[in-house]
Amino acid sequence: MSAQETSSLALIVRSGPYEHRSARAEFDVALAALVMDYRIEVYFLGAALLQLLAERDVSPALLPAAYRAWASLPDLGDVSFFAEVACLDRYPESQFRWLLPVHGMQAEQMQEGWRRCNYSIVL
Repeated sequence: MSAQETSSLALIVRSGPYEHRSARAEFDVALAALVMDYRIEVYFLGAALLQLLAERDVSPALLPAAYRAWASLPDLGDVSFFAEVACLDRYPESQFRWLLPVHGMQAEQMQEGWRRCNYSIVL
């Protein structure tokens, strides 16, 4: 790989929102990869997509604000967000507002996408 090429990292996010207090760890992995100039592709599987809901308030659950932090990543580097089409269909934009643009893909397309990346991590 030449110095001009950028390595890519697929982050496969499986944990649903508010499942545990470590949402910050998922964000920190993405942030660290961006600092090292990786191109990031974040794949939200199933209910993990709900981490990107804009209206949900984390403070009553005493959860970290990292759930909102996903929206800051595109300002820091090359990052794209993907979710299963079936999951996006369950939460139409007319009723739910996302923190950032999420591209819908079929499950097979998502698998092909993360396989094309140089590295992948399941979170």
